[in-house]
Amino acid sequence: MKKRGSLKAQVSIEFLIIIGFAFMMTIPLVILFYQQSESINIEVTSSQVDKIASEIRDSADEVYYLGSPSKKTLTVYIPEGVNNITIRNNTIIFIVESASGDYEMVKWTAANLTGTLQNDKGDNEGIRCVAAQAYDDYVNLGYVSC
Repeated sequence: MKKRGSLKAQVSIEFLIIIGFAFMMTIPLVILFYQQSESINIEVTSSQVDKIASEIRDSADEVYYLGSPSKKTLTVYIPEGVNNITIRNNTIIFIVESASGDYEMVKWTAANLTGTLQNDKGDNEGIRCVAAQAYDDYVNLGYVSC
């Protein structure tokens, strides 16, 4: 009888060792998966912001070259992580938050720019309509209702 009880204990210990070993093997895989998914999210956000900035720049340049009173409205999706959009002279600056720190995405235009691309609540994420309107020597950018 004692032999049978010790055999069950041995099987239980071996089972726990195998489960523990399998668990220890999955921890690095989970960490690697998390790091890779974070890296992919940063790349996707960066690509989306670059596309949006290029579309806004191209629209501003187009209405600038067409002259006053040209106006063009874009519908864009601003991804999560865009903290600030600044318009200065002939640059559009997106400040984007990432796990490794904030970074800037900058696009230059031929036109002098004015206006603001900030929501009243300070929340930029989501679908927004951006209007570019030409005046004599500058282009005004701003959100409009969709």
